[in-house]
Amino acid sequence: MKKNADTIRLNSGFNMPVLGLGTWTLTGETCENAVYAALKSGYRLIDTAKYYGNESEVGNAIRRAIKDGICKREEIFVTTKLVPWSNNPDRDIDDSLKQLGLSYIDLCLLHQHGSASGDDAVYKAMIRAVKDGKIRSIGISNFYTEKTVSHFIKDFEIPPAVIQNENHLKYQNNSLRDWAAKKGIYIESYYPFGGRGHTKEHLQNETVLEIARAHDKSAAQIIVRWHLQSSYIAIPGSSNPDHIAENFDVWDFELTENEMKKLNALDTGRRYENW
Repeated sequence: MKKNADTIRLNSGFNMPVLGLGTWTLTGETCENAVYAALKSGYRLIDTAKYYGNESEVGNAIRRAIKDGICKREEIFVTTKLVPWSNNPDRDIDDSLKQLGLSYIDLCLLHQHGSASGDDAVYKAMIRAVKDGKIRSIGISNFYTEKTVSHFIKDFEIPPAVIQNENHLKYQNNSLRDWAAKKGIYIESYYPFGGRGHTKEHLQNETVLEIARAHDKSAAQIIVRWHLQSSYIAIPGSSNPDHIAENFDVWDFELTENEMKKLNALDTGRRYENW
């Protein structure tokens, strides 16, 4: 029997799996098949966004998996995101529900910082949707400092449950993680392998490979395990069913304290993206 991911309890009171599939750049049948393969492999967290243009494909895969008896809706945790330049975020939330074919969204994030007024309008719409039962938990993405995050904690009645940011061995931002943890907020890592153009650098890192050999695991599995043991939520993306399954097969080993120290030492403090 396949193991499902461990879960954490969000400040909203709902449980969230700590390992999921990211769907950025996945479209059409490729996206649908990847999400289906992930659910079949044991994943229960699926990450999408309105900007990705693949919410309907994600929804199709979820319905297929439910129909085939792989999982139940209440076992799946679906995240989507809203852009800050939306003219009508309430309508966008309804459209995401329609595209996904769901009666509620488990987690909805403000996708990135836009204008102050745009950010606030989207965040307020998400709060309204929580009260209407359309969204269970809310959060933000691409906010990297205590100052920018604090606004959403201090100035709104519902604080973020999750901050989804670029996060990987070369950019760990542990200070934000530790500060957010004291506020009851979790950090979710996108680009856990470094992202486009940088994956090879991470997967072929000699420190990572040395640890992989010691555990008879792949470099990708070592990196995923590092994220989980660092108290991050991770959403590696892939369209390859074998890689999807491999990235999830991380529950039968643990990195030692010394191995974690070696991986932590790879931090450069620099992000690859600037959005």
